[in-house]
Amino acid sequence: MTAWAVRGIELPFGSASRSWWIDATGAAHDDPVQDADPLPGSYVLSGLVDAHAHPALGAGPSGPRALTKEAARSNLLDWALIGVTLVRDTGSPAGLSLELDREPGMPALEAAGRFLAPAGRYFPDLLVTPVAEAELVSAALQEIGRGATWVKLIADFPDLTAGTGAQPTYGYNAVAALTDAVHRAGGRVAAHSTTGLAGQLVAAGVDSIEHGTSLDEDAIRAMAEHGTAWTPTLGASLHLGDQPTPERREAVAELRDRLAYMLPMAVRLGVPVLAGTDVMGSLPGEVALLASLGLTPAQALAAASDWPRRYLGAASRADVVTYSRDPRDDPDQLAKPAAVVVGGTRLR
Repeated sequence: MTAWAVRGIELPFGSASRSWWIDATGAAHDDPVQDADPLPGSYVLSGLVDAHAHPALGAGPSGPRALTKEAARSNLLDWALIGVTLVRDTGSPAGLSLELDREPGMPALEAAGRFLAPAGRYFPDLLVTPVAEAELVSAALQEIGRGATWVKLIADFPDLTAGTGAQPTYGYNAVAALTDAVHRAGGRVAAHSTTGLAGQLVAAGVDSIEHGTSLDEDAIRAMAEHGTAWTPTLGASLHLGDQPTPERREAVAELRDRLAYMLPMAVRLGVPVLAGTDVMGSLPGEVALLASLGLTPAQALAAASDWPRRYLGAASRADVVTYSRDPRDDPDQLAKPAAVVVGGTRLR
């Protein structure tokens, strides 16, 4: 492996150029390393972080679809090529992502196991084994035992058998028991929520709210108090669809207005806001949306880099992505890295 010399303005908040070096073992140093090759680019980031991703899922005409293990592996390798160095996998069918081994050039992976939801309360192709409320704790601990660092709780969802709208899937006491057991086992809980249930979920101890399209001020303040993260998955939440109805357009416009108030408030109060693509978004798109909804350009980029890296507790100075132009001025630059080094391995 070649040694690399890194020099540039450190993103997302830096304004002055600095230097460090990565040796042939992948270790980072503040002192010069002999015969290190300089990386191109004038702006430096420790890689993008996708805090809500599903490498084992693809977008289908009627919703997400399950992919093979090889396809999930290929997704991770492809994401690394555009500068994604850390991924939080927020659920996969039967916990497939837990079977993926990291290899050179692949992003670090923090994975949940299988989706936890009752029968009829999640996409049938993804919910391989439904989980009754009485089995919730044991099912979660089983995933932790398989190597999951996160548990993905589908906390509310439409009843697909009755055709009704989103409602809670499990009672408060069951969710509280789940979070307590998972925390004792060293894991954390990510909760899918699109209803007004979020405040109760925070009180029950979940670690992150995924989507959170119905968050209100009280829930945001509770999240700030408890250190609960929010991954708004804006590309998915604000997606109009191929042939949007007037009702869908109106709903998305109302959601944009609410998010434009809630997101800056969350950041101001110290809620960890994390960028995530879900199944249909992109990190450059998430950063652009966050900036359009009231975050500063540097904050929007931090939500896709420093903030989730700090929240997830995973950092490596051997992960480096450089850019020729400042992506704070143009988020599209995030899709055009000048150089990508993942775990000390240069990919471009």
